[in-house]
Amino acid sequence: MRLIAPGDAEYPTGLFDLEDPPSIWVNGSFRTDPGVAIVGTRKCTRYGVGLADSFGAMLSRVSWTVVSGLARGIDAAAHRGCLAASGHGVAVLGSGIDVCYPAENRPIYDSLVGSGGAIVSEYPPGTPPDRWRFPARNRIIAAMSAAVVVVEAHAKGGALITARLAAEIGRPVFVVPGDVDRPASEGCNRLIKDGAHPVLGTDDLLAELELILGPAHRP
Repeated sequence: MRLIAPGDAEYPTGLFDLEDPPSIWVNGSFRTDPGVAIVGTRKCTRYGVGLADSFGAMLSRVSWTVVSGLARGIDAAAHRGCLAASGHGVAVLGSGIDVCYPAENRPIYDSLVGSGGAIVSEYPPGTPPDRWRFPARNRIIAAMSAAVVVVEAHAKGGALITARLAAEIGRPVFVVPGDVDRPASEGCNRLIKDGAHPVLGTDDLLAELELILGPAHRP
């Protein structure tokens, strides 16, 4: 566990796109591979969980880092897919680096660090997971990623905040469309209406990301 400040050799360069780049606490290791954020609602559907898992696994198989927030639902599914494919993942917390929230995701936390990934937070060790800290942490998720993928999102929620912050700093936002009467897709469909890129599965996402990140490593 260590504190990394702007200007340190290990500091993620994407964070310099933020207006006030924060120092960050880190448990684990970074890699130079491009990062892609997979985010979404905690109150997701089984369909959304399956997609997030598949996206996390696909990104890992082509050696791109999976970035998310370790929350219930879509975030946790993306991390599980990443770990199942022996990938590299980064989880950004809305609490202290030593406070795993929710506690049920402790196995994911430990596995990310144990497999060479990293846990990141701008908050000092011991900081509780107060609700107001999570919107702030979403800007770090966006800045540490070359692109953001929203799998499922309600009309209001953290995934929409991450998408907005990503667009503000020039990160492309990809969104999974859904049924127009499904609450978990309402935010996604609105993002698409407002100009986000729809993505229709793992192959489609990979093709879109290769236009941004260059050819993927195909084992």
